[in-house]
Amino acid sequence: LANLWNEGREGGYAVRHSRRPVNDFGHPQSFGDSPPEAPEENFFEKAYPYLFPYGCGGIEASRPVIVEFRDHVKWCLQYYDRHFRLNPTFSFVIFGISQRRQALAFARIQMKRRTFEADARILSTITVEKLKKAQDEEDANQPISDPAVRLLRQHIHATAARIFGSDQSRYQMRSQVWATSVSLNPPSLWITINPSNLHDPVTQIFAGENINLDTFLKMAGPDKEQRAKNIAADPYAAAKFFHFMIQTILRTLFGVEVTRFQVKSKCGILSRVSAYFGTVE
Repeated sequence: LANLWNEGREGGYAVRHSRRPVNDFGHPQSFGDSPPEAPEENFFEKAYPYLFPYGCGGIEASRPVIVEFRDHVKWCLQYYDRHFRLNPTFSFVIFGISQRRQALAFARIQMKRRTFEADARILSTITVEKLKKAQDEEDANQPISDPAVRLLRQHIHATAARIFGSDQSRYQMRSQVWATSVSLNPPSLWITINPSNLHDPVTQIFAGENINLDTFLKMAGPDKEQRAKNIAADPYAAAKFFHFMIQTILRTLFGVEVTRFQVKSKCGILSRVSAYFGTVE
């Protein structure tokens, strides 16, 4: 807390940024026989005092029974009063941390490959000039000529392809789609399903509005302005509605039922579906 003095008088107060980076990597790990390091202050308890007003109970905080990051986040987003998911930054910070951990985990897998030491020696020859030249070649729609830059790009694509929501993961799925089309043969249907979360009363139920489905009306619920505010304030409700509608359409129209451990297919309006890919734009 810093006092902003103004001409010898007491001024306002401001909170300074710390010079020490915050650790958001979760539980400390022990290596070999050495005990784990002493836990640091929990990031979520300090960053979100409104969500954790007693300064305890944060995600991956020290507790007798370890709760995994994914399970605790799921509990927070499904909490009954919705104050976690209504926070304007909580969901996005969680998603960013999850993506970063995925990237680091898969980068570690890449580093354990037998060829990585030889690749590292090649990668160490990359200079700024080589990267600029590769950028110019890509801008001109030409293949990259430098083998070290090509190797770097290969490692980046291999790591990022396993990260949810990355461009490389979409490239990989595109290849799988084409391979499936070749393997199973036509006909193939390319369908865009775009449920409207802004005007659907089901979305408003997920967002906390009290709507009686026994007397269901098409325009039941609040007016359009309030509906827009509800969706903007609760992105989890919009995502849950989208997931619910897609699963319902797949099950009722196409006979595809997706469970946690398997995918079942039965006869639908297009007979039995051999395979399907669902991507989110």
